[in-house]
Amino acid sequence: MADRPDQDGNTFDWGQLDGWMEQSGLPKAMDLIRQPKLIESYVNDMISNAVPAVTPSLGQKKSQSKSFETHHFVFVKFKFRQKVKPEELRLFIRPDRVKVELPDGRNEEVLLPAIVLPDSCRALYKEEILQVKLRKRPLSSRYVEAYIRWT
Repeated sequence: MADRPDQDGNTFDWGQLDGWMEQSGLPKAMDLIRQPKLIESYVNDMISNAVPAVTPSLGQKKSQSKSFETHHFVFVKFKFRQKVKPEELRLFIRPDRVKVELPDGRNEEVLLPAIVLPDSCRALYKEEILQVKLRKRPLSSRYVEAYIRWT
């Protein structure tokens, strides 16, 4: 069963595709369309096999991190699973993210939910938790005049 030819004069034979899929042990093409979970799991498997370095397993991470914000502050908490000496940690702040450099040379970055003032950082390490407190950058209420170009 072939469809009408495309602009190059080629036709696609769906029957041949179904035969190939059946030989490969896969369900028929129309059956796949009715099973979105099967397609999703197949795509996820292909992505994780193609890019294993980008998707680290949860067991390899040394900490869990979460961030939240209040009206004036952003908080980031790193919960370490193993004992870490606080003097061996290095903390770096940008207006949009926080980076912790671990003793083994690995880095953990957290994207912040709001823009902050990096100089306002207060960090405390207690009971395997590193808490970082940052003041949000205030919105400027003053207007700046912009030049209008015309032709």
